[in-house]
Amino acid sequence: MVGFAQYNMIPSKYEFLNLPSLAIVFGGISASVFISYPFKKVIVALRESTRLFSQSNIDDQLLEKDIEKVLEWQKRIRIDKIKAVSELSEEYGNRFEGYLFSILDTNYSTEDLRELAEINIQETFTRQHQINQIIASMGKTAPVFGMLGTLFGLIVILSGFNEMDSLLTGLAAALMTTLYGIVIGNFIFIPMAKKMNNIASLQFFREKLILEGILLIQQQKSSLQIYDKLKAHMHRTSQQF
Repeated sequence: MVGFAQYNMIPSKYEFLNLPSLAIVFGGISASVFISYPFKKVIVALRESTRLFSQSNIDDQLLEKDIEKVLEWQKRIRIDKIKAVSELSEEYGNRFEGYLFSILDTNYSTEDLRELAEINIQETFTRQHQINQIIASMGKTAPVFGMLGTLFGLIVILSGFNEMDSLLTGLAAALMTTLYGIVIGNFIFIPMAKKMNNIASLQFFREKLILEGILLIQQQKSSLQIYDKLKAHMHRTSQQF
């Protein structure tokens, strides 16, 4: 840590960048999270975090399109239920909609459809919540390892320096570790975990909306009834976000 500051290996315009300090913070975070959670779950969490912004596109416009899709499904199923359900099941494949149509294709009752779908929605939400917890724990531990790196640096500095200029330079480098820990934890990982939780909640709501639409189709409701009920459901629940 001190060597980089003392011998000016980093250009002056990048004085805020201290590679050993970053290594201490990220090394500590990695060690903590890999000890606390299974390796595969940590890798999944990191991969999901890279998809953060590409998956955060659930808004009122998308929900309106979902309602329009439900009405299109209703028209196709009303013409030929067996053919339409089979085609929709293949069309949506492994997506949530495909799962619902695969259940319909096996002639489950409305109650069974609701029960199985709600279990699937809850399990998906729980898995995502566990991933978000890993990212949140990384944010919480970052400042701790920042302080640890600073304390270690201070011990080295105070035990090995005699000149005041070198002491002040080394002290500044040591304190950078605390700065990195605070910034990385409170401005990167914790906000990221909060946003991922918000995305998971929106996805949970969206899947519930689609489920309600398919249940209304199964109950042979009219297009107007389906539209009004889904709009009411959307407006009522969206106020929570």
